[in-house]
Amino acid sequence: MRFVYAVEPKAVGSSWHNCRYLMEKFGFDRGRLIDEFPKAWLKLVYDASLRLKPIERARVVETLQRSRASKFIHSGRQYTAELDWLGNAIKQQGLDPFHAIIAEENPQRLPFILRADEVDEAHPLMISPQNWEVPRIGTALAEAMAPLLRTASTVLFVDKYFKFDDSKCKETLHEALVLLSANGQTDLRCEIHIAEHPRGAPIDLIELNIGRWLSDVIPDGMSIVVWYWKEKVGGADFHARYLLTDRGGMNIEAGFSAEGSHQTVQVTILESDLWKARLSALDRTSTVYDLAGPVLQVSHDGKVQRI
Repeated sequence: MRFVYAVEPKAVGSSWHNCRYLMEKFGFDRGRLIDEFPKAWLKLVYDASLRLKPIERARVVETLQRSRASKFIHSGRQYTAELDWLGNAIKQQGLDPFHAIIAEENPQRLPFILRADEVDEAHPLMISPQNWEVPRIGTALAEAMAPLLRTASTVLFVDKYFKFDDSKCKETLHEALVLLSANGQTDLRCEIHIAEHPRGAPIDLIELNIGRWLSDVIPDGMSIVVWYWKEKVGGADFHARYLLTDRGGMNIEAGFSAEGSHQTVQVTILESDLWKARLSALDRTSTVYDLAGPVLQVSHDGKVQRI
C-alpha cells in the first residue's frame, strides 16, 4: 500500500506465467499497488494477451478481474498518444514519480526501471516494509491511509478511545474524510467503531451532542455511522486501532489522535487473513463483541438518527 508502480501492459499480458507471477507481488496487504496507467490500462493488457491461446488468455482475464479490487489504483496521471507506454511512464517519473516502473525492456538503463524478468521481492525496488512511522498530525496520518481512502467504498475507523469532542481526533478524521469524499465512489459507507471504557462518554451523551461536535468535520453530502460496542466477559479485547476497508486494512498503533509533529505513530499493513477477521468482527451479526447502545447515523448537517 505504501508504493505505487507503473507496470507495462504487455509485460503482464504477454503470458499467463508473467501475469500470475507479477500479480502475486502486488496487493494492499503486500504494500505495493499497480497504477492503472493509463486509464485504459486493463484494455491494453487484454489487447496484449490476444496472441495467447484461448485457455491461457482466459486465465489472464480471470486473474486480472480477481486482482482489480485489491491490487490496482488509478492515480489519474497524464498520458499522451504522442509517446508509447514506456515514454509516458518515464515522463511521469519526472513529474509525479512512481516508486518504480516495471517494463519488458530498459533500453536507457534507467535506475528506476525494473525489467519484468528481474522482478523479485528481494530487489531493492520491490522491498516494501509492512510498518513505518508517521508524524502524529492529521495530514500525515491521512496521507498514510490515502491509498485505501482513495479507492474504498466501505471504511471503518476503529478506536476504542476516539473522542468526538476532541479537536485532535477531529483533525485526523476531517483530513481522512476529505480524501474519502473525493474518491468518486457513489456508494460510500463510513463508520466509526468505539467501545465503552471507564473514562469514555456514555452513548446517550454522544447521541445528544455528536451532531454539534462533528458539524465542521463531515464534508457536505457525507454521513458517518457510529457503532458503540462492549467486550464480552472472557472474550476478545477491543484495544487495537485500525483503519479497515473493503480493500484492505491498517493498524494505527496509538490511534487517530493528532498529538503533534513531535510524536510519531507506527502504521502497519494488515495481512489479508487478519484484515478480514477484524472486519467481520465488527459486523452487526458478529458474536465477537456486544453492542452497547444504538447505532447512530450522523449527517454533515448535524442530523442524528438511530439506524
